[in-house]
Amino acid sequence: MRLGCRLGGARPARLLCARRLSTSGLPSPLPPLPPSQPTAAAGAESALAPAAPGLLGLPSIYLELSKAKLSGLVVMTTGAGHLLAQLPLDPLLLGATLSGTFLCAASANTLNQVIEIPRDARMARTAKRPLPSGRISPAHALAFATTTGGAGVGTLLALTNPTTAALGAATIGLYAGVYTPLKPVTHYNTWVGAVVGAVPPLMGWTAAGGELLSPEAALLSGALFLWQIPHFLALAWMYRADYAAGGYEMLPRRDPTGQRTAAVCLEYSCYLTALPFAVWASGLTGCMFAVESLAFNGVMLAAAARFVLAPPNARVQQAQYARRLFFASLGYLPLFFGCLLLHQQSNRHAATEDEEAGRQYCLHEQLEAPSLCPKGAADEVAAVAHEVAAGAAAGLAGSRQTQPPS
Repeated sequence: MRLGCRLGGARPARLLCARRLSTSGLPSPLPPLPPSQPTAAAGAESALAPAAPGLLGLPSIYLELSKAKLSGLVVMTTGAGHLLAQLPLDPLLLGATLSGTFLCAASANTLNQVIEIPRDARMARTAKRPLPSGRISPAHALAFATTTGGAGVGTLLALTNPTTAALGAATIGLYAGVYTPLKPVTHYNTWVGAVVGAVPPLMGWTAAGGELLSPEAALLSGALFLWQIPHFLALAWMYRADYAAGGYEMLPRRDPTGQRTAAVCLEYSCYLTALPFAVWASGLTGCMFAVESLAFNGVMLAAAARFVLAPPNARVQQAQYARRLFFASLGYLPLFFGCLLLHQQSNRHAATEDEEAGRQYCLHEQLEAPSLCPKGAADEVAAVAHEVAAGAAAGLAGSRQTQPPS
């Protein structure tokens, strides 16, 4: 009897061999698996299936859904708007404003990720996020977004005012309902997103009692709008292939040489450089805000200019300069708002004789720290020089009067 097994057509050799052995009266060496026993392939698939997150893992997942770093930056701009409007501070009001804003931002970011699950799964930069990686279900994430959104708007409504609560609700709606759907449609989504990003500082301003239609409000929102364009276009250039894989219409996707993207970054960096001088001219800050802004605006302008001057299609250099511009923009906002708050001129404190004579004080001078301000030090030096000059002139005039006639 021949025990060799022949391969027949597309039939597996193992099954053909087992049939021959069974028909020859010998027991089959490969008995069929019982229906309840999983195959090796099925076991591998079940091992790859994501497990439900445990209670200890949920906080980190919630922070990822909230994009905690981005939301923290949003809260920082909200705090700056609040400080610009109110002095002295009400800690309860400030805490309610910041926490409500953070919850609204968390809700908007989570809804954005729920909508973009298929596209995020195709991008290397976002594939490991909780939703595309399967660490949390879409229903769970949607419940989290609904809870944080309701809590954020409710906190702002109960502890601040209806205007701030309406701005918080508008931020969620515009980000998830307008900006997110536009991302795969047009590259102008960046400008729409910049409008949304300009709202949080207004929330801080209005929560502290500031008027929504005012020069200060326009300054706060305008600064955030202008800043976002070079910031996000530099990021889009760095990850242009990833955005293309996700199907997003970003400006770099339609700009193979990179010249158009770099030119827009430089254009808006120039607008940012001019903004502090406009703020000073309007009387909202002292002149030192414009002077000091030359330092951080100079860094931003230099980074954008290097991006523009990079040779077309020099991918390595362009990516390097875009990355430098991106990191320069990250340091820009804290410096901008720090100097703005330091040199703001406010009438929310008791008038002094100097103010009645036309002298306005920066914030830190109101807090009795004039030595922090170069303008305050310059004023003191000028006053001393004036006294010395006046004394010298008086002494000279006296000596002329006492001099005997010739």
